[in-house]
Amino acid sequence: MGREQEYEANYSHLMELYQTKNFEHQEFLFGYIRVRYNYSHYLVSKEKYNEAIQEALETIELCKQRQTSYQLAPLLILVGNAGAKFLDKEQVKNYYIEARELCKIYNNPLMLMKIENYLKELDTV
Repeated sequence: MGREQEYEANYSHLMELYQTKNFEHQEFLFGYIRVRYNYSHYLVSKEKYNEAIQEALETIELCKQRQTSYQLAPLLILVGNAGAKFLDKEQVKNYYIEARELCKIYNNPLMLMKIENYLKELDTV
């Protein structure tokens, strides 16, 4: 079994396990969100942008339903980055801006700098 197949199998197995967990427990919820974020990131690395965006957007929706901001800014950035190939420039910019606002609220200066850089790059395109 190759690394990709192994990763896909591990992801499927984790998804099955998380279906049995109670997301009222923060550790399970955060673990589930993190696994889905990592998988979205993996899909981007494989240039499966549509699938990555779908996975990230579903995870963002879960964050909203569960009223958590955990991994929300990185998920928004991921959608912006993955969508840069085919989304309207303003749509991409809006994902970055939403992530930037979260970074300001939660005082994350490193991620804030990365987002500012993404926005500058977007303005030069």
